[in-house]
Amino acid sequence: MTTGGPQGGSAGPVTVLELSGVSRQFGAVRALTDVSFDCRAGEVHALVGENGSGKSTLLGIASGFVEPDRGSVVIGGKRLRTDSPALARKLGLAMAYQDTSLVLSQPVKNNLYLAAPPDDRPPYWRRKKWARRLLGEFDLDMELFPDVPAGFLTLAERQMFEVAKALVSNPKVLLLDEPTTALGPDEVEALHRTIVACRSRGVGVVYVSHRLPEVLEIADRITVLRDGRARGTFDAKTTTEHELVDLIVGRPFEAAFPPSSLDSRVQRDVLVVDGLQGQSFGPVTFTLQSGEVVGVAGAEGNGQPQLFDTLAGRTPPRAGRVVCDGIELTLISTHEAVKSGIMLLAGDRKREALMPVLGVRVNSTVQSLRKFSVLGFLRGRAERKSVRGLVQELEIRTPSLEQPVEFLSGGNQQKVSVARTFLRDPAVILAYEPTQGVDVGSRFDIYKALRVRTEQGAALLVKSSDPLELSGLCDRVLVMSRGTIVEEIPGDELDEMRIVEAIVRGPGVSRSGRSPFGVAMPKSPVESETR
Repeated sequence: MTTGGPQGGSAGPVTVLELSGVSRQFGAVRALTDVSFDCRAGEVHALVGENGSGKSTLLGIASGFVEPDRGSVVIGGKRLRTDSPALARKLGLAMAYQDTSLVLSQPVKNNLYLAAPPDDRPPYWRRKKWARRLLGEFDLDMELFPDVPAGFLTLAERQMFEVAKALVSNPKVLLLDEPTTALGPDEVEALHRTIVACRSRGVGVVYVSHRLPEVLEIADRITVLRDGRARGTFDAKTTTEHELVDLIVGRPFEAAFPPSSLDSRVQRDVLVVDGLQGQSFGPVTFTLQSGEVVGVAGAEGNGQPQLFDTLAGRTPPRAGRVVCDGIELTLISTHEAVKSGIMLLAGDRKREALMPVLGVRVNSTVQSLRKFSVLGFLRGRAERKSVRGLVQELEIRTPSLEQPVEFLSGGNQQKVSVARTFLRDPAVILAYEPTQGVDVGSRFDIYKALRVRTEQGAALLVKSSDPLELSGLCDRVLVMSRGTIVEEIPGDELDEMRIVEAIVRGPGVSRSGRSPFGVAMPKSPVESETR
């Protein structure tokens, strides 16, 4: 790996963002120590590291939300002399947030209007036409899209729109904080086209992501943070994913996925799905055996979330049979599914899986209180002992069992969700994007924890938009297209390219043949590779 060199003419590249010797401490925790970072005009500079490595603090300082203890911030050649987000925006910086900054009760056109500099806003009554033109420029135009309330958008649509909203101010430097967390391959492709267009116009882009293949694809340079310190800046063209993992967590890449011990155990059918049909999917037929991990692959919009919702009892099936541990289920409620041994590890942690304002202990045991109760009274000591053991086993970083999970990193929040399945001891775990928005180190811990559950006899059904994750974690993979299973890839054929080929070779990638933002999907593996 080599340090990235200049990318301009003989005069050298123009630096649009420069942080020099930045340090920040929160109480006894040192978040950043003497970190220097810069982004040049017309480049994509990626920032990678584990949750807790200091990435969010660095972005907060760059955008004016956090004041450094030491160091300086220069935007577009002018120093940011106070911690002022308004001044940072005035100097030419824009940021797209991971959790979005949208006003959910307001339509898209109003969110764009509020984000634009006052001098660039159209007359109020022309907002719709203006918004549609902007969305078209950002490769996001949809019929009637400007009138849709932001709260009605899907997670993927919100993330894409968050980026569009940041670009309304025509920034010199754009900060993207985990912009692809909720995106599928087609949306990622559309976003990357927008980023390339920004780069060609001379915008400097700071790209923060846990998805290392995407980082290597889009970035010009990569800076690695670990424990609040910069570990170096590297040329993306000469850096491999294996080398980045080593720098980020200090573990060899080969340790990412725990080995399967499926062949050494006696298997039995724990979940039989026969002709199941529901909203936007079906008929679907497959079987899960004890101890195995089965992946579900496919482009977004092909029925995967609806299948998981039905199996979890969140939406009733329209036809077909589901048998869990020999008992046929009606799946008319989540209570029936959980009671029968099926638990959902939801992808949207904050909205669907966790109670953010409550502590680690409560979130871990909320579905297992009977296990710690006698005659209706909670045995607090037994509950705390069990949770404390899981915190150690899953390496959940928390100052106490009562720490509200909203103050934990994304990786530790997901570990708390996993801990809940350990206490309930289900027969089937439905893991929907189990490492979405999770750093590399926490992914290792989650993979290991899920494998431990299968070694204890549970079956795991995993939906993931990451082909590498599916190929490394699963024993076999089911490929969905237009709501049905079109192919099964056995374990001895599993690799990243094989999964991608199966997805793009399917009879259709979605019911419309297009992504939610009108982006045409690739028609063949060859076409996909040449993009």
